[in-house]
Amino acid sequence: MQLGQVIEILNGRTLNEFNHAREVEYGFETALLSDVLAHAKPHTTLILTGILNPQVVRTAEMVDAVGVVFVRGKIPDDATLHLAKELGIPLIVTRLGMFEACGRLFAAGVRPARQVE
Repeated sequence: MQLGQVIEILNGRTLNEFNHAREVEYGFETALLSDVLAHAKPHTTLILTGILNPQVVRTAEMVDAVGVVFVRGKIPDDATLHLAKELGIPLIVTRLGMFEACGRLFAAGVRPARQVE
């Protein structure tokens, strides 16, 4: 699935400029960025979070994530937006809660990046 389709599915909007054709295979919901570092799959993982600080962008950079979706209509501060622009990390915001956003993406074929055993 492409980022442009993610935006449509989540009724989201972009917070910066990016290539909407980037491919998403996996989703990773988190409130703990250390989990993303430990379990994300490089190049094809989309991070869904309510964390708004620059560390979420740094984490996305470290795991080479496809982008970050902020849930519940949360908008990060200017420092986070600036860092994402500088690093080329796509940022999307949706008014949906985490549960519904993940459910919609899962139903559309996005697989979980972290497998629970």
